[in-house]
Amino acid sequence: MLNWGNAMRRIAPIALSAVLIGVFALCVVVGVRTAQFATPAPVSDAPAPDLGAIAFDRDAAVARLRHAITLKTVSLADPEHDDQSGFADWQAWLAQTYPAFHAAARLERVEGLSLLYTWPGADAAQSPIILLAHQDTVPVPPDTEVQWKAPAFGGELRDGYVWGRGALDDKSSLIALLEAAEGFAAAGQRPQRTIIFAFGHDEELGGDGARAMAALLEARGVHAWFALDEGMAAINEHPLTGGPAALIGVSEKGSGTLLVRAVGEPGHSSMPPRETAISSLSLAVTRIHQMPITRSVAGGPAEGMMRALAEDMPLTTRMALANEWLFAPVLRARLADDRAAQALLGTTIAPTVIAGGDRNNVLPGEASARINLRIHPRDPPEDLLARARAAIEGLEGVSVDWENPPRAASPVSHSDVSSYALIAALSRAILPDAPVAPGLVVAATDARHYARVAENVYRYQPVMLERADWESIHGVNERISVENFERLIRFYTGLIEAGAM
Repeated sequence: MLNWGNAMRRIAPIALSAVLIGVFALCVVVGVRTAQFATPAPVSDAPAPDLGAIAFDRDAAVARLRHAITLKTVSLADPEHDDQSGFADWQAWLAQTYPAFHAAARLERVEGLSLLYTWPGADAAQSPIILLAHQDTVPVPPDTEVQWKAPAFGGELRDGYVWGRGALDDKSSLIALLEAAEGFAAAGQRPQRTIIFAFGHDEELGGDGARAMAALLEARGVHAWFALDEGMAAINEHPLTGGPAALIGVSEKGSGTLLVRAVGEPGHSSMPPRETAISSLSLAVTRIHQMPITRSVAGGPAEGMMRALAEDMPLTTRMALANEWLFAPVLRARLADDRAAQALLGTTIAPTVIAGGDRNNVLPGEASARINLRIHPRDPPEDLLARARAAIEGLEGVSVDWENPPRAASPVSHSDVSSYALIAALSRAILPDAPVAPGLVVAATDARHYARVAENVYRYQPVMLERADWESIHGVNERISVENFERLIRFYTGLIEAGAM
């Protein structure tokens, strides 16, 4: 007869040893992956000029930025009927203010108001670079003007800041680019590599000007070394490290709006059916809003960012990110309430518009809703639509489709190539305390239109921003510090010198 007690006493040490070996092996795997969770070495040690030694008249440049802000170039919602005199005045002022650059570069007007400059390089065999900025700003709603600490289009210099609409988005970049280019042109210097400046006029409305300029370049067979636009910057406090970080956008999210329709039985509200058009619509919106979305460090720019900043993270955070396969539930719980993290790690779903019915006692025959999706690089739009349709399966009279063709996320540019290394080196020269990392732009920029004409497309401004600065973009009290504006000029000067001379 089998003696279970003796058998268990013999098996127990073996089982315990197996468990201990398994735990040890798991710890080794976790430890190794944690140790290896870092950014790869740069593809090259891109030389950065001594940006601090660059000589220019800062006060004069600030004065020109201040005047630029006073010239209203608000996006033209109706180009055929809106007053374009602001753009005419602005563009005339640019030509007058930067004469050497305008003499050296060829200007083409695209879509009426977009400005495409080509500054020919001495070596036509080298691929050009494309430097982007946009001329237009969003409007200032009249009911918000009283909240501004300085006039919204006054360009005032106060407390070390230049105030006004466009100060950050995006006239400071455009003016800094021209300040840098004018300095070279006025000194009679010609770039070795051709530089293309593309200044769209309607970025805030979708960028038809940028799309047309990119198409024109593509038709000419242009294939640039890289393109650089606004979109990301340095932040003073990264949520994972607690310290500064300079984030270079290597991709930007796509966008699409789902149109959900629900058809029901119209009639008097005193005798409603079990489900009405509005109740069915409500269920559909809730289901789509809550449908499963993959949110992960892997499968997008987030992993590159985490690796680049790993050395500055607490060990426990680094360990969890390096071993997402094991700690995914912990990460999800920790980041569940962080809206920025949710946007970085996956597609976001936001119901934004709902309509149906116009009288309290009448059941509408149809109701509709619009749900805006900001699409992560890992999610093809067709997959998201399929998931939405699966989510509403079984709801009678309900349908969902894209309201208009969606825009997929832009291709993810490389962060292990010489163009990225150059931008990173210049950033470190300007902001030595801010580790450089790739990032994902959750909004939209003109840069997305240039993926077909540039080897890589980046989105970065070397300015150090706090949360209040980000919130002022498209909001109230938009401003840029004189220090940040100076950084922009030095960065672009260095970029022209190191990348194109």
